[in-house]
Amino acid sequence: MPFERHVRTVAAAICAAALCSTPASSAARPGAPAATSRVAADVIDLTNVERTRQHRAALRANPRLMRAAQIQAEQMARARHLAHVLPKAAYPSAKDRLAAADYRWRTYGENVALGQPGAADVVRSWMHSRGHRTNILNADFSEMGAGYATDTAGRPYYVQVFARPLS
Repeated sequence: MPFERHVRTVAAAICAAALCSTPASSAARPGAPAATSRVAADVIDLTNVERTRQHRAALRANPRLMRAAQIQAEQMARARHLAHVLPKAAYPSAKDRLAAADYRWRTYGENVALGQPGAADVVRSWMHSRGHRTNILNADFSEMGAGYATDTAGRPYYVQVFARPLS
């Protein structure tokens, strides 16, 4: 039964990422939506592996958080800049992105990264960073989303958004 639930969670994350992603105008490539969905799903899966290793509950993939994470991944790729806040972007802060995704939150956190070659590499990198690891293992979070985009030079940008809903 846990394996079936895991498969359903991963399948839901893949579908949510595919449905919620918006193409990055300068970063889109043929076949990119499928690759984006797979990377985002892998980030969620690997994040939950790390949480369960530390005796934390797995996080549910949430389509609205997937959207918020994808917005930021694409904004960073367009700007070719890694940041939690992009003042000139359509949705400069995490609060703006959560509002755009219509997610009502009680608490939230965000991890961003640039340059790692794959999902396993970025999750490993985050786990070796105190602040990022704290977000990944935070027991206050119950849901997450992940986003992935590449810039015109092919550099990968990753985003995790963690939250607990208001209701």
